[in-house]
Amino acid sequence: MTGFGDLQTPTRFGDTQYNEVDFASRLATMSNYSNFTHIAPQDLPKLKAHPQDEMIQRLVSARNRKIDSIIYNGLIGTAQRKTTEADTFTAVALPAEQQIGTSAAPVAFSKQLLIDIRTKFMENEVPDDEEIIVTYNSDMLNMILADSTLTSADYLQGQMLQRGEINTFLGFKWVPYQKIKATPASTYATGVAYTSKALKFGSASISPLKVVEREDKNRTISIGHIDSYGAVRTDEKRVLAFTFTV
Repeated sequence: MTGFGDLQTPTRFGDTQYNEVDFASRLATMSNYSNFTHIAPQDLPKLKAHPQDEMIQRLVSARNRKIDSIIYNGLIGTAQRKTTEADTFTAVALPAEQQIGTSAAPVAFSKQLLIDIRTKFMENEVPDDEEIIVTYNSDMLNMILADSTLTSADYLQGQMLQRGEINTFLGFKWVPYQKIKATPASTYATGVAYTSKALKFGSASISPLKVVEREDKNRTISIGHIDSYGAVRTDEKRVLAFTFTV
């Protein structure tokens, strides 16, 4: 879309000139995920009085980790986009200009990297009232706490970030996510900075959480649920991936 002032009014009483607005649809594929566990009846006496409580908490944690993975991959992955009524989608990768560093040439994690992230969002004219969210893992936390230029002015917040008691630090909202590292043996990791308007996430309950006793399995207690999740990036300008050495 052209901006205000790009179309100069040719005459005082000439025809109105309109700016063209781009319209497009994006496709998020919903996938089903099963989340189950079970407890053998002979193990019940060895557990606490209400084992289901602890097991349900673990299932919820597993669900949250799966959602984190779907959102992360939706942000940095390929989005399906179409501009016509035909059922033909075009794969849209995250543009190179929305990436800092690569797996072949990762950058050093430093205060300058955080400055570059902030600068890029300003260059893209992302409104100041949109909070920038940054994923981090234990490697990033270690580097932040070891860099006096990052913690000298925000020492208290840095200590609270280490303990997981605060999620806002150095002007960003920090979200822990260990899987930004490709594999345990990798020498690089790919974090992502984004705003809440950068992605659409959808969920649907296929089978709600239930606790049942199964006669066909020696009265084993089965706990679980089935949900459907999907996510798609909707605005490349609001996403910035950064690959750094670890």
